[in-house]
Amino acid sequence: MVSSEKIESALKNLEEGRKSGAISSSDFYKGLMDLLLMVKEELQKEDIDEELAKRQIPFLLSFIKNQIKEFKKRGN
Repeated sequence: MVSSEKIESALKNLEEGRKSGAISSSDFYKGLMDLLLMVKEELQKEDIDEELAKRQIPFLLSFIKNQIKEFKKRGN
């Protein structure tokens, strides 16, 4: 199974678990964070071209800045 299929399958399993009530929101969140690590590892293996990087940077910046703001709200 290629990386994208593996990650997509894991996401589908998480979503199904959440929808059925088998996992809590907290566990769903943690599972999504695990998927982000998988995505990170796979993307770092690729040779990302400049255009793709430029398109993805705003999304990543927004996500990271939001997480920092949330950390601060929780006193971290």
